[in-house]
Amino acid sequence: MQSEKSGTEVKVIAQRYVDRPHSDPDTRSWVIADHVRVEKEKIGSSRMFVGDAFRTVVLTLAPGVAQKLHMHPATDHAWFIVSGTGEVTMEDGKTEMVKPGIFMVHQRNSVHGIRCVGDEPLVYIALSTGD
Repeated sequence: MQSEKSGTEVKVIAQRYVDRPHSDPDTRSWVIADHVRVEKEKIGSSRMFVGDAFRTVVLTLAPGVAQKLHMHPATDHAWFIVSGTGEVTMEDGKTEMVKPGIFMVHQRNSVHGIRCVGDEPLVYIALSTGD
């Protein structure tokens, strides 16, 4: 699929993984730093929590690493920026700079991708609901 105005290719992720083991329901807190996975040329990710209603993943992008533009027809996301600096690209090529303390929402069928633009890794938590 291509974004109408920007002409950029957008990957459609129709369904998330359904075979992920659920987290221990008695565990109530996690240490974010335990889930930071820095990879040199790709996104590092670590599932922090998987439950019936939602799941969270800690995503880490080394400087210069980008997540390709994509969308989810059946998933909503909330992003919590933990550290680093990034540039988020959305539908129609709209961009927004993000830094620690920024909260973003990407509802179903919205286009989104992110790139680390700083000198330090960009770490964020993605909370997802839906498929």
